[in-house]
Amino acid sequence: MYRTLRPPVPRRLSVRVRLAAAGGALAIVAAGLVSVLTAAPAQAAVSQPLRTMVANLPVATEVRTGYDRDLFNHWIDADGDGCNTRYEVLIAEATTTPSVGSGCTLSGGRWASYYDGATWTDPADLDIDHMVPLAEAWDSGARNWTSAQRQSFANDLGDARTLAAVTDNVNQSKSDQDPAEWMPSVASVACRYITEFTAVKVRWGLTVDTAEKSKLTSVAAGCTNSTVTVDVVLGGGGGTTPTATATPTGTGGACAGTNGTDVSIPDAGAAVTSTITISGCARAASSSSTVYVNITHPFRGDVSIYLYAPDGTYYVLKSASTTDSAANIITTYTANLSAETANGAWKLSLKDNASGDTGTLTTWTLTV
Repeated sequence: MYRTLRPPVPRRLSVRVRLAAAGGALAIVAAGLVSVLTAAPAQAAVSQPLRTMVANLPVATEVRTGYDRDLFNHWIDADGDGCNTRYEVLIAEATTTPSVGSGCTLSGGRWASYYDGATWTDPADLDIDHMVPLAEAWDSGARNWTSAQRQSFANDLGDARTLAAVTDNVNQSKSDQDPAEWMPSVASVACRYITEFTAVKVRWGLTVDTAEKSKLTSVAAGCTNSTVTVDVVLGGGGGTTPTATATPTGTGGACAGTNGTDVSIPDAGAAVTSTITISGCARAASSSSTVYVNITHPFRGDVSIYLYAPDGTYYVLKSASTTDSAANIITTYTANLSAETANGAWKLSLKDNASGDTGTLTTWTLTV
């Protein structure tokens, strides 16, 4: 038997780009494709208090296998104005606006590096830091992205928190480390730093490891619990299609669990499953149980998702759709599982229903 469930309901563009966008639609050429951006954001927006957003970051084991910095193509000149991403950031973040010469040569500008409090007048003294380092992004999900998605991440001018102009040797000391391993030397900017780091992880649907989650939680506990708003790039969408929402991470104790082992979803193949065993929860499951999933897939409409209870009853979380061409599924489904016993082995079943693409379940969390 089954029951069908109902899903729960910029970085800085340069000054030149902002002015063009204000006049209407803006054509951008990237990765060989032409898209049109209008005043309304195409992504799904997530707004949560800082500590909630940190608590909702999905936890998974990091995988460095196969990483190469060259897999993240940067710096590109997306708008064709002669200034690549590095220079767009320098222009946007200057405290004294520089003159822009031939070949995007900058002169007369001044910059403040918030990591160490230093100020600079020579652009050569600054690096453009990826708030979430490229290797860290690879470890926490970008290894499953397309080349175009990795290029978009490495050159993300749609959110001012993604890239930062900072002192070059400070950026080099940070290298590929996450907040559990590196924090800015200026203690007063710690809250800003972990807020921006968290926002980028949410924007791009990336996971965190245990130590990273612990550090972010610890620092956030001493910060003002302000609401953080993020336009989600991977996992966003509209209409009745599930979009990125709050992501439980097993804080419900014995009545929750997470499986962070990657499961490959074959192209137009048989269904694959991932299991979470709940124990020590001697009661019925909740009428408002949640199932968080993080799936990378270039055409998410291909994928159907079922949840199997320990007694074999299945619940349809997501049906396949030929009209949903967005990438990835990063969402939380709400399910009435009150007819089920909480304890036992719960299975998430995933199937690619059309040919042309493969996908990966990176992590899922069940709270009953």
